Amino acid sequence: MEFTTNRNELLSAIKAKNSGRTIHLPEDLKWGELILPAKSETKNKSKDGIKILAICSWTLGFLAFETLKMIEERHSGKINIVGLVTDDPTDDNARISKKRRFWRYYDGHQQEEFERGIIESALTFGVPCYTGDVKSDFFRTLLKELNPDLIIVSGFGQLIDKPIIDYPRLGIYNFHPADLLHHHGAGPQPWEDLVKRRAETTKVTVHRVSETIDSGDVVGQSPPICVRLANGVFTDNVRLIGEKTLLPVDHMVAELVGRIIRRNHDGLEGTVDKIDFEKMFSRKFKDKLMEPIDPLRRGELLPLPGKEVKFTV
Repeated sequence: MEFTTNRNELLSAIKAKNSGRTIHLPEDLKWGELILPAKSETKNKSKDGIKILAICSWTLGFLAFETLKMIEERHSGKINIVGLVTDDPTDDNARISKKRRFWRYYDGHQQEEFERGIIESALTFGVPCYTGDVKSDFFRTLLKELNPDLIIVSGFGQLIDKPIIDYPRLGIYNFHPADLLHHHGAGPQPWEDLVKRRAETTKVTVHRVSETIDSGDVVGQSPPICVRLANGVFTDNVRLIGEKTLLPVDHMVAELVGRIIRRNHDGLEGTVDKIDFEKMFSRKFKDKLMEPIDPLRRGELLPLPGKEVKFTV
């Protein structure tokens, strides 16, 4: 795949992948666009089940989104991914805290690779993509059209406000790679917090989204994750730490969505209050999380969601 940091060329490249795709550039948007998949990409798309809007970006969001896709494929009629909202780090007008978040560790071509990767993943699955301001009138209208029952957030750079939070009948949940239950790592720099504290372990937290960033009620946490090298040596390599902390994300997305599917089948409305994620992980996987980080395996720690993810739907 070839990359370019020119915005018009980027959109042209997305369109060139399938000429049937449609790109809307609303005049009233401060930044971003709505990209609709081609009819050929939607012909096999599920229209049944719990309607889920994914608000996801970067590797963290990609893992969550790929897991949702796998659930929809494996459990026909259980869920229906109706849309993807993602960051646009290639647009200088985008207000996504790019200079404070993980994007600052990547050059323009790498940022574009992340964005195009998740957009292509969505479009080829028949899912429309939105890359603009979520507080705009345009998105308010789009939200009503998509009409999600559930919203999953992961790695997103905009503050989500009350109209979005209050919309889905089954709740809105964020996956954040920090131990929020013990007040660590809230905000855009969870791994920098680990470096600053010289921490030995961390956790991934699932919480309900509130108007204050990363402060909603905690639903559950992963088992402890070792963030040190062999012999207890600490690394200042934020990207290396970040990769290790994402290992349990796909399993946790699957468990949360599975719980919501079962509740919905039983006629239960409202949000999920608590999940004991510790119980769902095997001793073997917990030991894997507590292995020291191996710098030589950078880029190999995160397989896409696969057969090892257990679904209980």
